[in-house]
Amino acid sequence: MTRWGEFDDLHHIDKLEEAGSAKPENPPKDYIEYESKTLRPSQPVPISEESSYLIRATSDASLVKMRVKSKKMVESQRNRNHRFSINGHFYNYKTSVFTPSFGATTNVHISSQMTTQEVIIQLLQKFKIENTPNEFALYCIHQSGEKRRLSSSDMPLWVRLLQGPSNSIMKIFLMDADEHEISLDVAQYLNLEMPILKVILQKLEEQENQEVQRIIAKYQKERIVLLQCLKKKDAV
Repeated sequence: MTRWGEFDDLHHIDKLEEAGSAKPENPPKDYIEYESKTLRPSQPVPISEESSYLIRATSDASLVKMRVKSKKMVESQRNRNHRFSINGHFYNYKTSVFTPSFGATTNVHISSQMTTQEVIIQLLQKFKIENTPNEFALYCIHQSGEKRRLSSSDMPLWVRLLQGPSNSIMKIFLMDADEHEISLDVAQYLNLEMPILKVILQKLEEQENQEVQRIIAKYQKERIVLLQCLKKKDAV
């Protein structure tokens, strides 16, 4: 810092300030350097601050990796922007594809006079599904594993009320129309272990063979009786 009272010739102040601003390379031991106008001695710069000014270089491989990653993030973000949730289910308004989670439940307001087809249409309208109602069907799945398809003239609300208040006994599912039904006779074997199922299958095959042999023997006897009757008529 330069004070006005320290100079006799005011015309050379600029030159003296420029010369004084340069720091001496080897200052004397009793030399004290000040960093501001308050004549405060300069403080040592911490190592963390010095390291923050260092220029860090990255390799080309890391740059390529970062660019590829950012591109994927942009694409995934674009795909997410086309999707929104309806009652917890995902719907893509760009492709008109509805993807509900497996086993998801929902509620709709229906009356006892509504048929199966009307209930399906209401479900499709609620979830903004653009597929035709003919591609879907309502199935009653019982606790035993029995799966029965409701006809278009059935009334789902009455079918549900007749099963009682418990949801564990029977539930109604909206599924594809090409799903196969499971009868009660088949449903009773679904929860059995594989060794037991093999034994049951073997027993059923034996019973089937016995029944086939019984039917063959029966018709063979009838055939013999008919041939004897024909021979008697020919003889007369």
